[in-house]
Amino acid sequence: MKRKPSGDGKLFCVSLLSRGCYEWGSVKLISRLILYPLCLYVAIWCWGGFRDGYENMQLDRFNVELDEGEGVPATVGGGTSGEVNRTPTNAPPAKVEKKRPPKTERPPRGGKTNQVGTAGETDPPEKKGGMMVYFSGMLGALLVFALLVARDLGHLIGERVGGNYLFKSEKSQKADMYEEAEGVWADGAYVDAIDSFREYLKVYPAEYHAYKRIAEIYEKDLGSFRAAALEYEEMLEMNIPQARWGWTAIHLCNLYSGKLDDPDRALALLRRVASECSETTAGQKARDRLAKIAAG
Repeated sequence: MKRKPSGDGKLFCVSLLSRGCYEWGSVKLISRLILYPLCLYVAIWCWGGFRDGYENMQLDRFNVELDEGEGVPATVGGGTSGEVNRTPTNAPPAKVEKKRPPKTERPPRGGKTNQVGTAGETDPPEKKGGMMVYFSGMLGALLVFALLVARDLGHLIGERVGGNYLFKSEKSQKADMYEEAEGVWADGAYVDAIDSFREYLKVYPAEYHAYKRIAEIYEKDLGSFRAAALEYEEMLEMNIPQARWGWTAIHLCNLYSGKLDDPDRALALLRRVASECSETTAGQKARDRLAKIAAG
């Protein structure tokens, strides 16, 4: 079994020889479904073995026998074979004498005795060893079960609760990156700000406002009108709403007719705005300017 990059864009998959490729998340889920019941089964089985061993040890310790027919039947009526005389008779029932068991003499203090007691016999070490094996197995299974549960719960809580603090969303990362570029511009490092906005565009290439900010920095802060015009021309190649496209073209017309002293290009772009954006405010403004130029 080995892990390798999956072909569908996911991080890892597990290849089980010739049985194909399985996603690592699915294998992890299957392993949990096997390990959880297995740990509980081992713990319950070891507890049963420990309990049985402990009970047997106590029975052996106090000489408790569980054989059937335990005890000697009482003799009634003077019989010798242990059977009860069931022959009808007018004689009064025989009295059963109650005898107290003889008291066990207490051994002298500090003295020794030759009697061998059975109630306090030491258990064989084999029995105690077997019980400890069961007990250790039960503790080990419960410990593994607890560690698995703690690990999985920790991951789940970390992903659901702490994920928002540890990992920012794509929207948040996008906003932070843009604000960082604006911060560089606010510090007066205009060229570095342009570089920061271009790094932003490498990650988010369809952001119109980033292109506009670069053009504005070239035009207003650096006084590089030709570079600003190139940025506006690139913006006109983007797939943007018609109204926004029209106003961008109008602003580029102002650069052509003013700072760049290129009236021919300005006139050609005005005619394009009037025809392609006829239903927008920018198109209406382009038509008004064309009318003034024609009248003058």
